[in-house]
Amino acid sequence: MNHYIRSQLRHRRRRAAAVIAAVALGAALLIALTSLGSGFREAARAPLAGIAADLVVTRPDSAAPSQQTGRGVRQPFGLGTFDSGEVGQMSAVPGVDTAVGTLQIWDFGPRSTVTIAGVDPAQQTVGPGRILHHNLIAGRSFHSGESGVAVLDRHYAAFYDSKVGQRVTVGQRTFEVVGVVEVKDSAQTAASNIYLPLGEAQQLAGLAETQVNQVHVQVGNSADTEAVTAGITERVGPVSAITPDSLVQIMGAVGRISARFSTIAAIIGGLGGLILSWTALRGLVSERTREIGLLMAVGWRRSHVVGVFRTEGLILGLAGAVVGIALGVVLAWLLSFIPAPDLGAATTSMAGHDSTTPAAGTGLPVSISLTAVAAAALVALVGATTAGMVAAHAATRLKPARSLVAL
Repeated sequence: MNHYIRSQLRHRRRRAAAVIAAVALGAALLIALTSLGSGFREAARAPLAGIAADLVVTRPDSAAPSQQTGRGVRQPFGLGTFDSGEVGQMSAVPGVDTAVGTLQIWDFGPRSTVTIAGVDPAQQTVGPGRILHHNLIAGRSFHSGESGVAVLDRHYAAFYDSKVGQRVTVGQRTFEVVGVVEVKDSAQTAASNIYLPLGEAQQLAGLAETQVNQVHVQVGNSADTEAVTAGITERVGPVSAITPDSLVQIMGAVGRISARFSTIAAIIGGLGGLILSWTALRGLVSERTREIGLLMAVGWRRSHVVGVFRTEGLILGLAGAVVGIALGVVLAWLLSFIPAPDLGAATTSMAGHDSTTPAAGTGLPVSISLTAVAAAALVALVGATTAGMVAAHAATRLKPARSLVAL
């Protein structure tokens, strides 16, 4: 029997290659499409990852900006404020681990607009405080209760040739530069040119010491993000929230479809490969109808014939799985060169401010799931083996005499 199987695979190379190609196509599509979806999902999470937040909450302000003209320090257009009590209410929403208030303000100068973030020095785990704690490249961050100090973004410091120990002017006040920080792509939602202690920023904007206009929220389970947003809205009124889902929305149709329906698309791709392999295996069996009749005429049982094609299907499925997995890995690697959506500008715009910090272009963060590889291998092996058995069962239903005269 083994000799017969080897001889058939050797003499029917084209048909065997067609089966392997069909199985490989399904396995490769399953891996590649799953990887593409995971890449878009990771790209959506990236702008929030560096600040350990799942939500950036702001309050829309529909007041006319008629008084927000001219030079000087002011809040971004269209942003309202939260008081400390409302931030506390957000912290109390079920599912919320931490809620940290920050302040974003603009300084309209004669030649440029500078973005400033007011940061609570005591909050170093979530929000801009995390950036100042983890991403310093020179100097230090703020101390609690400290005033008259500032930390600069690396690009802003380089553009204006500012260094630690020098002074920077914001509004009508000057601040000593005590540190320089690098805002990476994974923290673009908290990007600013200058970082000040929260109390100093509130004074510059003419706000009370209890007022902020951004709240960075960390959720215990990221799957609860939507429920947490609804809970915050219920407690403090209408808000705008930057979430991974909202970032997926601005990726465009390809991003939305890939992020949301990649698993379904991968399953469809796998099924398509199975259908092709089924068609190819049926052709392989049909070509040997006379042989099957001859084998049964000389004493082979139906189980023997089915066993032969089951083994052939397993061998071809294994070969197709190996080729498909290799092809899927290559396709996923090629997909990683697709430029990731530049969400830096979008997230800062949605948060109510603009930043001159450039975001480096990176490829899509594609990753290959071991689960997807295992699923592709399982589908290839089970599919090809089952297809071979079913096709053989159909052929062995013919009587030997009819099989010998079948075309």
